Amino acid sequence: MNIARTKALLVIVLFLSGLRLYAQNSKDYFKTQIAVGELIDPQLKEVSGIAASREKGNFWVHNDSGDGANIYLIDRHAKLLKTFTLEGVSVVDCEDIDRLRMGNKNYLVLADIGNNLRKRTWASLYVFPEPSICDSTLISKKDIKTIFVKFPGQKRLDAEAVMVDPQDNMLYVVSKREFRSTVYSAPVFTNTKQQYFTLSKTAELPFTFATAAAIDPSGKEMLIKNITTIFYWKKKSGKSWAETLQRKPIEIPYAVEPQGEAITFDDESNGFYTLSERPFGLKSYLYYFEKIPKSNDK
Repeated sequence: MNIARTKALLVIVLFLSGLRLYAQNSKDYFKTQIAVGELIDPQLKEVSGIAASREKGNFWVHNDSGDGANIYLIDRHAKLLKTFTLEGVSVVDCEDIDRLRMGNKNYLVLADIGNNLRKRTWASLYVFPEPSICDSTLISKKDIKTIFVKFPGQKRLDAEAVMVDPQDNMLYVVSKREFRSTVYSAPVFTNTKQQYFTLSKTAELPFTFATAAAIDPSGKEMLIKNITTIFYWKKKSGKSWAETLQRKPIEIPYAVEPQGEAITFDDESNGFYTLSERPFGLKSYLYYFEKIPKSNDK
């Protein structure tokens, strides 16, 4: 291992070890995670994104680099139900997926935003109508819109976490390798004619290596996780996410997964799910964190 890589890993370890000083550790918001299913299908070895499906109890997942432009529908026990392919799309490194609703229709956003080689300036979002389990396995290229996003200035975009606020369809992207994870945003789904967007800085957070993020269906709760920790914010009435993210989050009790890079709220804001890749043949489970009723907003 070279000196530069050793220093980088040391920085990450120090950052992660200091998170307890940043977040409020609380067991009053979500119950301890429970495994509801094991991911065993050989096609799903590197799952890095998850989103709740419109079909209750099912989830959309995808692999990261090494797979094609595929999305997979799994059930609550992590069993693969169906595979869909985006026609005519060549992906680099898909790292997250989310849903949005426009004009009484449900859409999926497949985020090809990984940049391990640090060569990409623009990253791609593929937006298309959310399929049903009964639909054709091929998502027609005529139904797919490509949106390009980049970080401001000369920063190379590298991220693993995107989320769409259901209240206004604002896109949020959380950086991965910046010394302080930064939340960026842009109204990419409200301007139908524009295709290229430069993201704006929304908030800077005192941790690094964000791997997943989600906003609940009400648009009032946010989760951001890195390798070891899940952070939770609840937005007060009249406050923006920029203001909310200045507050200390709640740290959700979390037993670390082998390589946890996927998180989503369920469709009714009753809790959230996480899912991991399967590095070195380790097991991966779909975990559920049930919300404790009448949580206090701190």
